[in-house]
Amino acid sequence: MVRTGAHVYVKYGWEGTTLGILASGAAVDKKFGLQDKVSSLSLTHNKMNLNKLNQNTVDKFAYGQQQGTASMSFTLSNPWIFGTVLGAPPSPVSSGGNYTYTYSSDPATMSKDARTIQMILGFDATSGGNIFRTLKGGIVGSLAINAAVGGLVDCSADVTYGLESAPTTSGSLSPPTEPSQEFPYTFAHAELYFGGVEVVQCQDASINIAQNAELLYALDDHSAVAAFKRVLDITGAFKASWIDKTLLDKLIAQLTKDGSGETVGGGAATEFRLSFVKSATESIVITLTGLAINDLGISGLEPVEPVFQDITWTAKTISIAAITNSSAEK
Repeated sequence: MVRTGAHVYVKYGWEGTTLGILASGAAVDKKFGLQDKVSSLSLTHNKMNLNKLNQNTVDKFAYGQQQGTASMSFTLSNPWIFGTVLGAPPSPVSSGGNYTYTYSSDPATMSKDARTIQMILGFDATSGGNIFRTLKGGIVGSLAINAAVGGLVDCSADVTYGLESAPTTSGSLSPPTEPSQEFPYTFAHAELYFGGVEVVQCQDASINIAQNAELLYALDDHSAVAAFKRVLDITGAFKASWIDKTLLDKLIAQLTKDGSGETVGGGAATEFRLSFVKSATESIVITLTGLAINDLGISGLEPVEPVFQDITWTAKTISIAAITNSSAEK
């Protein structure tokens, strides 16, 4: 009988300083978010064809680097996923029984090493026992967050992993149990500030955090042996009603010869802030600084259509403050 998504689960856990080895005390028991799904899953060994003189067919095969990819999509429901691209947060600040965790690109606190994850995919097979695939040495290359009017706050994560052994078939299915606190954020929980001013009639906003991490291979092993990351890229876009020339002025100001218009700050307290707030005791607030507008487009210049500004931007730094009732990172 054919199997559906009701017969499968996926979960992840934090690895330590050695690629493919779980951190001390860690377990593979976490959900990426609500309504999580594996959009695609692929494993390759980079086969090489070896040809031979005096014949037109392949003579032999040789095998190169083992590498897998997994594309995850889910609804934002907890802050822990940000640790995959920004590293482990410092110890939380406690107040009134709640805890504030700060994920930041500040060089003083963010690790320069890539933080890897381990994933387990469990499958209720029709025969031969359950199937468990363990994907080790996983790096989240990029994490995207999108909030649009009328919808949930959608997220996607692109995972590359460098180690996978033969699947096991013994044991019982054990779906993820963490985190214990989950909430489905929607567009109604979002609020956007840009250049220190709230963006009114905002239709959608997106952020993409790419740590540009890569797997490292070495002689004497088909699997990856380490992971490293390059420059953190923080980009995004939003769409809002065109009501004044503020954003256009900021874009044109970037062309000043003295560089005074390099970013949209201009003395504003907040260059960019996207907040997802359930209550005073549960929220995720994303703040960006050093922000420049890439381009500004206008849409809806048609009879009786609403006119919108479409902005894309790039930021230098990011800070994510998450308030939760958990005393430890999940």
